[in-house]
Amino acid sequence: KPGTVKGTDDPALNKQGYLLKVTPGKIEITGNADEGLFYGVQSLLQLLRRNSAGQLIVPECEIRDWPSLQLRFVHWDTKHHQKRMETMKRLIDWHAFFKVNMIALEMEDKYEYPRHPVIGAPGAYTKEEMHELTRYALERHIQIVPNVQAPAHMAFVLKHREFDHLRADPVSNYQVCMCNPEAIDLIFDMYQDMIDATPGVDYFFVSTDEVYYAGSCGKCEKPYNVENRSLAWVEFAKKAHDWLAERNRRMVAWVEYPLLAKDIPLLPGDIINAIGSNKEFFEKQNQIGMKQLSYSSIQGSEYLFSNLFPDKLKNISTTAVQRAADGADLIGSFAAAWDDSGLHEEVFHLGWATVTQYGWNLQGATVEQNIADFMDVFYGQNSPDMVPVYSLLMEGGQFYKTSWNRVKSKERESGYGNSRGKGIGTDRSDETLGLPEIPQNGTLDISPAFSERYSELIANAKSLKVKNDDLVNKLNRYIGQVERNRYNLEVYLSIALLQRNLINTIITLNEAEESLMLAKSASEDGNHSNAVAHMVEASNQVKKQIDWGNRMWENLTETWEKSRYEKGRSVNGRDYVFIMDDVKDHWADRRKGLDYMIAPFQRMDMPAWHRNLTKEIKQYASKHKVPVSGLEEERLED
Repeated sequence: KPGTVKGTDDPALNKQGYLLKVTPGKIEITGNADEGLFYGVQSLLQLLRRNSAGQLIVPECEIRDWPSLQLRFVHWDTKHHQKRMETMKRLIDWHAFFKVNMIALEMEDKYEYPRHPVIGAPGAYTKEEMHELTRYALERHIQIVPNVQAPAHMAFVLKHREFDHLRADPVSNYQVCMCNPEAIDLIFDMYQDMIDATPGVDYFFVSTDEVYYAGSCGKCEKPYNVENRSLAWVEFAKKAHDWLAERNRRMVAWVEYPLLAKDIPLLPGDIINAIGSNKEFFEKQNQIGMKQLSYSSIQGSEYLFSNLFPDKLKNISTTAVQRAADGADLIGSFAAAWDDSGLHEEVFHLGWATVTQYGWNLQGATVEQNIADFMDVFYGQNSPDMVPVYSLLMEGGQFYKTSWNRVKSKERESGYGNSRGKGIGTDRSDETLGLPEIPQNGTLDISPAFSERYSELIANAKSLKVKNDDLVNKLNRYIGQVERNRYNLEVYLSIALLQRNLINTIITLNEAEESLMLAKSASEDGNHSNAVAHMVEASNQVKKQIDWGNRMWENLTETWEKSRYEKGRSVNGRDYVFIMDDVKDHWADRRKGLDYMIAPFQRMDMPAWHRNLTKEIKQYASKHKVPVSGLEEERLED
């Protein structure tokens, strides 16, 4: 019923308004339009509880509600994984529950691109699948907005020999030549394929971020400098805008570097800027009527789990208000969830919901209340307290990222460059840990190098082990106690066990070294039997940890692939082309498969260390005519 809730002078916001009345024996929801009615139902569902008798109850209330911001985006980034169709539908249902109405789907190579099928990865979504998903979302008042990376971040295209002639620099797969009409035509072909895939959608995300080398191509007539780089960005943005306008799609873009503030007036005013906190940019954008999204990243470069507690959530709660105070003319919010470090989508729900909450109501509840409300509706009113679980997972994730040594990479070549230019910031490093020394040549004369080098890390691992044990115990119990979203906790448990693998590996290697030092002492005392026994103990300690890690990894892979397809999979005889981006060095791009998560362990090569120790044990025992008993060795099938 139009006009039921008159909350604002903005018709787009009023369409989403509703009135919810709950009185004894009656629940009435009236929306200004279909959207408002839908959101009123979502609020009712969030209010529902069960009493001690198991009956559904809802508090008496009268709620007049409408959003502060028209567009409430969440970001799906598929750079390094591909969700199953049922996963995406489940996510859409939860987004609708939290009143999301836009999904920026960063597609990269996970669509079949009928005009250029070589771009699509094996098993990429088909047009029919995208039509099905788009319809499913629209039924829930959510638009799936295609987000195509171009003209930069295009390694997923330029790695193919069919397109390498379109590179801005022949030696880099990062960016196309923006002065080459063929390159622009290719980009627009990809746009058209995604428009065809998402009928009924009003927007298109032109992913113009980090265009470091705009205008640097040899085909460009103007010299490559700061001024012309900005103008090259403007020229592309205008072409994309006009092309999309002809197809009735409003353009959303990253209006940022290398654009200069003074060139903003050259842009069409109906572009929506999805990022920015620069007051000078806001002033220039307001002059041409450009609207902005309040951007919040719920993931940066974290490993395993998003660092939300507590500072990031507090910043999110005030971001839109601060942007408005800085002069932004806000039309929406944007919850960015990047796939750079390969986090599972299950870790993003709280961040997605929080950004959307403060997009719906700029002056919303406190952060603490928002977290409590999320936990209640996501896991169930009578579910266990999940806040400590999130805090422990975040702490374990930080430990996982910061514990490794970084050494010069043996796995990939130096990078092409960074935002400051070609040849700058090109060094690449690998993550690993050193291993204890192994006795050589029949002597047991070694030093405690591992414990001396990693004394602080060992102490931290021992301290965190207590917390990780508590975390794993909580998750094992809570999986059977939560009322909903049990799979979410299965993923969290797999992450907690990967964190445990690092913790226990550090502790085990330290204990193994201690056993080897005891072996050295025994050998010096002429007690060769005890020396062999201590070495066998060290060997078995490490072998046990290797076996546990293998089982952990099998479980994690099985758990994650319930919601995702195999990373880098082959389909119908077609293999995935794995060539890394030569500018960006994403953690999740370090391996073709999911094993980027355990790449540091693979570099350590503990199985080879164990084999070498086994060899030395046998040589020493043979030399001193001591029998070897209880030694666990690798099975042939391993």
